[in-house]
Amino acid sequence: MEDVKKINISVMPGAKNPQCCDPCRVLHHKCDGVLPQCSRCVRTGRECTRGKKETKFRQAKGRTTRTKFPSNQVWLRPPPRVDFVLESGSGQVGSPTPTPTNVLSPAGSLHSHADSIPIPERVSPGSSYTPPLPQYGFPNQQVHTGSSAISLAPSVGTPERLPQRPWPLRDPEEARLLQHFVEKVAPFFDCTDRQQHFAIHIPYRARRCETLFNAILAMSARHLNRTTGFDPFVSDHYYQACLAKLIPALNDHGVTMDDDLLSATVILRLLEEFDVPLAGSDIRGHSFGTKAFIRSPSMMTTTPSLRQAVYWSGLRQEIYNALSLHQAPDIELRSLDLDSHLNSLGPDAGDCAWANQAITHCAHVLVFCFGEGPRSAAVYADLKAHNQQWSETRPDSFDPYFVGEEVEGGTKFPDIRYGCPWHAIGNQYIDLARILLSVHDPTLATVGPLRTRLIQEADEHIRRGIWKVCGASLSNASVPPAMVVGCMAIHLWGDRFTDPHEQDHLIQVLIQTDALHGWPTHALQRQLREKWGMR
Repeated sequence: MEDVKKINISVMPGAKNPQCCDPCRVLHHKCDGVLPQCSRCVRTGRECTRGKKETKFRQAKGRTTRTKFPSNQVWLRPPPRVDFVLESGSGQVGSPTPTPTNVLSPAGSLHSHADSIPIPERVSPGSSYTPPLPQYGFPNQQVHTGSSAISLAPSVGTPERLPQRPWPLRDPEEARLLQHFVEKVAPFFDCTDRQQHFAIHIPYRARRCETLFNAILAMSARHLNRTTGFDPFVSDHYYQACLAKLIPALNDHGVTMDDDLLSATVILRLLEEFDVPLAGSDIRGHSFGTKAFIRSPSMMTTTPSLRQAVYWSGLRQEIYNALSLHQAPDIELRSLDLDSHLNSLGPDAGDCAWANQAITHCAHVLVFCFGEGPRSAAVYADLKAHNQQWSETRPDSFDPYFVGEEVEGGTKFPDIRYGCPWHAIGNQYIDLARILLSVHDPTLATVGPLRTRLIQEADEHIRRGIWKVCGASLSNASVPPAMVVGCMAIHLWGDRFTDPHEQDHLIQVLIQTDALHGWPTHALQRQLREKWGMR
């Protein structure tokens, strides 16, 4: 065979590479110039075009030149950081000096860098190319993107795979942050994972993955900052170091994300949630990365794996986003047959599988409540039947091991204690789904003499459900996600409470969640106090 010699063509900075296609030029991606379609366009399933007429700008002559814009002109806010890339196909930043990885904002906040997080396949306005939206899938083992298929098996040549870190650690601060992650942060992820992948396996894998290691330390430092007043700039330092390696991997759709980088993305998404007050404005930058790479995990298998643990954490994060924004989760659930899978779960399936089934059911309910599809009475009845079926057929281990004496409503929350985190989470998500179904009941009369009475009965049922969820949150305060579920219920329906004593109890749930686990609830506290007229 003849040797094929590669010829490197040097392009002066500022010059346009004639071989680069229009989509790659718009996205600032390296283009190999293959005709009729470049390799990147074939891989991503997009239309490969060349020679598109570009917009020309005319330079103003003289200082007296004025340009008039209509009164309804929409102005875009530029991001705080802009990277200039040569359109020569090299894909390198124009400045020869590398960008520091520890650039910190004046406020030391994650949000100052949010606009610099690239969204996969971002295109310019007016482009005819529409990239495929990342979706969750369930049973399939391949994701079809246009004309290509992407395998979900972990890549062999994983990015940023470094020699093993010096072990044991020599830096006392790194050791403190790693221990804090295992003890205080990992429970946010391992609440339905008996194998505790985030507490046990993730720190070990971080020894050989610098990106994952920096994500762990960034999240741990942020949690310490929220609970103990730890220096916030420490978290930003590790966060920037993590992004310096993670962003190139997120941009390259030809590389299948391995489990380490996928784990880092989910960890950064939790950090993002900590930086956004509940009931505040969430930029959800890292949720794009999570959904782009958790596409078809084998969900229903009972064999635990790190990828499954990451998947369920990502799904809970998406449910939290949907509830916070009052919208349907941006996931694909149509391929999941709840009937067959719920019937296949027997007493031997494992408690964690049952807890995850409750989470899946809650996602289906959210699609019904906030999705674009019709909210028919038949679908509503089917979801209610699933909710009831889970409660009646789940293992007896989901029963609380202690239930306090029944107290008069409004005096204090019920004491409901569960033996394991997944027992608390499974019951809470079922209760949360049941409340959602009561709020969005399409069978309630909208006119007629019975309407007022039926609405009052429904409101009372909703308040009792919220009271139970909050009681379970406080009774299982050592399970951070359980307390977060209580805060979500208060965020959605707390305004339905009119009794001052009940209102004060709900505020205390928010205060304790913030104090114990650092979950930001100040914005929600302020909104409810203003709504209720509290000081």
